[in-house]
Amino acid sequence: MAPPTPQRSEAPRLSWGAPRPVDSFGDRDVAGSSEPIPPRRRVVITGIGTVNALTSGGASAVAEAIALGRSGIGPLRGFVPEPGMSGLAAEIDDARLAALVDPAEARRLSRICRFTVAACRLAMRDSGVGSGPGLAIVVGSEHGDFRSSEEFAGGYLQRGPAGLSPMIFPNTVMNTMASVAAIAVGARAPSVTLNQPTIVGDLAVARAAAIVARGNAEAAVAGGVDEICALVYRHLRDLGALSPMRGGGPEGCRPYAADHNGPVLGEGATFLVLEGLDAARARGARIVAELVDQAWGNVPVSAHAARPGRPDRGSPVGRLLAAHAVSGFRCVYGAGNGDAGVDDWERGLLARDLGPCDAPPLSLAPLFGQHGGLGALRVAAAALDAARGVSPVLVHGIARGGCRTALIVGSLDPGSRDHE
Repeated sequence: MAPPTPQRSEAPRLSWGAPRPVDSFGDRDVAGSSEPIPPRRRVVITGIGTVNALTSGGASAVAEAIALGRSGIGPLRGFVPEPGMSGLAAEIDDARLAALVDPAEARRLSRICRFTVAACRLAMRDSGVGSGPGLAIVVGSEHGDFRSSEEFAGGYLQRGPAGLSPMIFPNTVMNTMASVAAIAVGARAPSVTLNQPTIVGDLAVARAAAIVARGNAEAAVAGGVDEICALVYRHLRDLGALSPMRGGGPEGCRPYAADHNGPVLGEGATFLVLEGLDAARARGARIVAELVDQAWGNVPVSAHAARPGRPDRGSPVGRLLAAHAVSGFRCVYGAGNGDAGVDDWERGLLARDLGPCDAPPLSLAPLFGQHGGLGALRVAAAALDAARGVSPVLVHGIARGGCRTALIVGSLDPGSRDHE
């Protein structure tokens, strides 16, 4: 992968003196209108865990996969696509997955739950954080456990009520991955499940950071997960939502390129461990980077009707820039995945917020494919950049429906470590 392209010529700086923006999930939603709002904690990233088409492991595995720049996208192996239709994906080798989950446990977990449990455990092992009532979990997914839903519905269609399996039913609800993982890793603080296209992984990290910052948990394991399901894949293809969208050009994932023509699906899970700065220091944790701040919101127009230059008056990026007086970013990770309408929309929104830039944001979709864990991989990549001195980094996301996220990731500044 090409080295990060500076988005500004001047040396970036962060200011802690300005008031912080109010997130979409506001302080009053937690504290109540008559309650005093407690001071916000600074939030740091102390662990990374991933199971994806290229690798599985902790922070070093993610760093190595990104540095190699090899794509995990290839011909579909899980099922046979129809001739002349979409046929690429970034799939996980089930033999590698089997090595990460105990066979007895694997027998009672669906495949996507195995992804989630394995990645959460890898993140917690990487961090060294403990389980208990202070650990929250936030899981994002685009599609959830659709394989189990298909199997459950199929049982009914084939055999009637007698075909409904009580063993499969719990996996048909969207929060099954969070529930199973919370039990597996001993997370007994708030459990949150999010469902959003394209950016659900980074949105989950942003929401978890807000939970920790407000003191609703001492730590959180947060990220995203998805698996490739033949039924979902075929329906997305039939809707023209996968490359080659509308049959234009060769199939492939080419974010921000002139010939981009749709995303290529991937699968896997990536989770990060977030902690309050003081708690992480108190236990002697290895701090990868600081999640300086986060914001999210919705652009009140869809990509189908949006002009790339149309302003977003409630821009999460603009709110963070105003709160922290950031003079620029050393690197910007974007949510581009080859969907031409959203790729161009994202570049237009960022140009409004940051000023014109010839180079597009960095996209990880060509390496890992589009899936719920990709946004968390973007935050992980930003944290690894910050750990080697490339700071601050912006992680930006925009979904076709208009949901938008922004996270600032940076190195700990010795001069401001004690500032709250």
